[in-house]
Amino acid sequence: MALISARSISLLLTALAAGVVLGHLMSRVGKVTLPGPLFVTVQNTLYRNWRTTVGAVEIGAFLSTFVVAFLTRRRGAIFALSLAGLLSLAGMLLVWAVFINPINIQVRATTSESPPADWALLRDRWHRLHAIRSIFAVVGLGALISAVLWDCSR
Repeated sequence: MALISARSISLLLTALAAGVVLGHLMSRVGKVTLPGPLFVTVQNTLYRNWRTTVGAVEIGAFLSTFVVAFLTRRRGAIFALSLAGLLSLAGMLLVWAVFINPINIQVRATTSESPPADWALLRDRWHRLHAIRSIFAVVGLGALISAVLWDCSR
């Protein structure tokens, strides 16, 4: 029962996290056309509270997936897939913490009246990094789903 509960939470939170990251990726098309001042306004308006909310979802996904990996540690391929999901989530969090959050802090410290001088570079880097996070998210979710399907087929 503990494994079913942990998997349910892990899959739900990982899917939510993947959806958010894919949303960032899909928003690039519209945001790449914005001038600097409007880009800063959009970033500072849309993502003002995301750090807390989305952070809780992503950390919850990681922690619940850690529990899944722990509970499946003696189950061969199921453990390997669960571990792949966990490592993918770790990669997703690491990219945010090391690379994206500093960009967020820099943009958040500015206003539309005085966007960063290199705002276009920051914007493009922010989106490229979210593309990398999208890969981690999809791979992680796929691994977790595969672990469940593998387990069900036995």
